[in-house]
Amino acid sequence: MAHGIPSQGKVTITVDEYSSNPTQAFTHYNINQSRFQPPHVHMVDPIPYDTPKPAGHTRFVCISDTHSRTDGIQMPYGDILLHTGDFTELGLPSEVKKFNDWLELRINTTCLSGLLCRLISK
Repeated sequence: MAHGIPSQGKVTITVDEYSSNPTQAFTHYNINQSRFQPPHVHMVDPIPYDTPKPAGHTRFVCISDTHSRTDGIQMPYGDILLHTGDFTELGLPSEVKKFNDWLELRINTTCLSGLLCRLISK
Protein backbone atom coordinates (compact mmCIF):
# COMPACT_ATOMS: atom_id res chain seq x y z
CA MET A 1 0.00 0.00 0.00
CA ALA A 2 2.20 2.73 -1.27
CA HIS A 3 1.53 6.08 -2.81
CA GLY A 4 3.72 8.65 -4.44
CA ILE A 5 4.42 12.07 -3.02
CA PRO A 6 5.93 14.56 -5.50
CA SER A 7 9.06 16.24 -4.17
CA GLN A 8 11.12 18.55 -6.43
CA GLY A 9 10.41 16.55 -9.60
CA LYS A 10 10.95 13.19 -7.92
CA VAL A 11 8.44 10.79 -6.47
CA THR A 12 9.02 9.46 -2.99
CA ILE A 13 7.28 6.16 -2.28
CA THR A 14 5.82 5.89 1.18
CA VAL A 15 5.18 2.30 2.21
CA ASP A 16 2.22 1.60 4.46
CA GLU A 17 3.32 0.36 7.88
CA TYR A 18 1.20 -2.79 7.45
CA SER A 19 2.42 -3.76 3.98
CA SER A 20 4.55 -6.62 5.25
CA ASN A 21 1.61 -8.16 7.14
CA PRO A 22 -1.60 -8.29 5.04
CA THR A 23 -3.62 -9.93 7.82
CA GLN A 24 -2.69 -7.17 10.25
CA ALA A 25 -3.45 -4.54 7.59
CA PHE A 26 -6.91 -5.96 6.95
CA THR A 27 -7.66 -6.14 10.67
CA HIS A 28 -6.40 -2.60 11.29
CA TYR A 29 -8.33 -0.97 8.44
CA ASN A 30 -11.42 -3.11 8.96
CA ILE A 31 -11.66 -2.12 12.63
CA ASN A 32 -10.70 1.53 12.19
CA GLN A 33 -12.67 2.36 9.05
CA SER A 34 -15.76 0.10 9.20
CA ARG A 35 -14.71 -1.47 5.90
CA PHE A 36 -11.30 -2.09 4.40
CA GLN A 37 -10.06 1.12 2.84
CA PRO A 38 -6.41 2.18 2.66
CA PRO A 39 -5.99 5.86 3.60
CA HIS A 40 -5.23 7.02 0.06
CA VAL A 41 -8.23 5.28 -1.55
CA HIS A 42 -11.55 7.09 -1.65
CA MET A 43 -14.61 4.87 -1.79
CA VAL A 44 -17.58 5.85 -3.91
CA ASP A 45 -21.12 4.62 -3.57
CA PRO A 46 -22.70 3.05 -6.65
CA ILE A 47 -25.52 4.97 -8.26
CA PRO A 48 -28.96 3.35 -8.41
CA TYR A 49 -29.28 1.04 -11.43
CA ASP A 50 -32.13 3.11 -12.93
CA THR A 51 -30.36 6.49 -12.77
CA PRO A 52 -30.51 8.22 -16.18
CA LYS A 53 -27.16 8.87 -17.85
CA PRO A 54 -26.38 12.57 -18.35
CA ALA A 55 -26.09 13.66 -21.99
CA GLY A 56 -22.53 13.72 -23.31
CA HIS A 57 -21.22 11.30 -20.69
CA THR A 58 -19.83 7.78 -21.09
CA ARG A 59 -21.05 5.37 -18.44
CA PHE A 60 -18.85 2.48 -17.40
CA VAL A 61 -20.65 -0.38 -15.67
CA CYS A 62 -18.17 -2.33 -13.56
CA ILE A 63 -18.90 -5.77 -12.15
CA SER A 64 -16.67 -8.59 -11.02
CA ASP A 65 -16.57 -12.14 -9.76
CA THR A 66 -20.12 -13.03 -10.76
CA HIS A 67 -19.31 -16.78 -10.53
CA SER A 68 -22.31 -17.85 -12.68
CA ARG A 69 -24.68 -15.79 -10.52
CA THR A 70 -25.93 -13.18 -12.98
CA ASP A 71 -29.67 -13.88 -12.69
CA GLY A 72 -30.38 -11.31 -9.98
CA ILE A 73 -28.12 -8.51 -11.24
CA GLN A 74 -29.98 -5.30 -12.07
CA MET A 75 -27.67 -3.72 -14.61
CA PRO A 76 -27.82 0.00 -15.29
CA TYR A 77 -27.66 1.24 -18.85
CA GLY A 78 -24.04 1.69 -19.74
CA ASP A 79 -21.84 2.30 -22.72
CA ILE A 80 -19.07 -0.03 -21.59
CA LEU A 81 -19.33 -3.12 -19.42
CA LEU A 82 -16.13 -3.92 -17.57
CA HIS A 83 -16.22 -7.39 -16.01
CA THR A 84 -13.20 -8.34 -13.95
CA GLY A 85 -12.59 -11.49 -12.01
CA ASP A 86 -14.27 -14.85 -12.47
CA PHE A 87 -17.52 -15.17 -14.40
CA THR A 88 -17.90 -18.93 -13.86
CA GLU A 89 -17.89 -21.05 -10.74
CA LEU A 90 -16.06 -24.08 -12.14
CA GLY A 91 -15.09 -23.03 -15.68
CA LEU A 92 -17.54 -25.44 -17.30
CA PRO A 93 -18.54 -24.88 -20.94
CA SER A 94 -22.20 -24.68 -19.83
CA GLU A 95 -21.29 -21.81 -17.47
CA VAL A 96 -19.49 -19.97 -20.26
CA LYS A 97 -22.53 -20.42 -22.53
CA LYS A 98 -24.88 -19.18 -19.80
CA PHE A 99 -22.70 -16.08 -19.32
CA ASN A 100 -22.52 -15.54 -23.08
CA ASP A 101 -26.33 -15.76 -23.30
CA TRP A 102 -26.62 -13.25 -20.45
CA LEU A 103 -24.24 -10.87 -22.27
CA GLU A 104 -26.30 -11.12 -25.47
CA LEU A 105 -29.16 -9.44 -23.61
CA ARG A 106 -26.85 -6.43 -23.23
CA ILE A 107 -26.16 -6.16 -26.96
CA ASN A 108 -25.68 -2.37 -26.89
CA THR A 109 -22.84 -2.66 -24.41
CA THR A 110 -19.16 -2.98 -25.30
CA CYS A 111 -17.52 -5.75 -23.29
CA LEU A 112 -13.96 -5.31 -22.08
CA SER A 113 -12.21 -8.35 -20.69
CA GLY A 114 -9.39 -10.15 -22.44
CA LEU A 115 -10.04 -13.65 -21.15
CA LEU A 116 -13.80 -13.29 -21.39
CA CYS A 117 -13.84 -12.03 -24.98
CA ARG A 118 -11.38 -14.72 -26.10
CA LEU A 119 -13.52 -17.48 -24.59
CA ILE A 120 -16.78 -16.16 -26.01
CA SER A 121 -15.38 -15.61 -29.50
CA LYS A 122 -14.35 -19.30 -29.77
